[in-house]
Amino acid sequence: MINKNAETGPTLIRLAWHSSGTYSVHSHSNGSSGGTIRHKDELSHGANAGLADLVKQLEYIHSRFKDKISFADLITLGGVVAVKAMGGGDVLWR
Repeated sequence: MINKNAETGPTLIRLAWHSSGTYSVHSHSNGSSGGTIRHKDELSHGANAGLADLVKQLEYIHSRFKDKISFADLITLGGVVAVKAMGGGDVLWR
């Protein structure tokens, strides 16, 4: 997926950032929990413009592996894999 389109890697990183960026260290809430960025109300927010096609691709992947990985984890793992595939260093992911 990353090698087929030069925009996919950066967009995976952007998706992971936008999905995780609302996390509150004070209340330990929001962020990627539940992969809510895939839902229309969040995905249609102006800051998330251009992410819908990638979310659709990840939905297909998730449908094949949903018993092994949550949608939220798939989004953040996608960002980690994109960093590595584009020549970045290792990113701690758990």
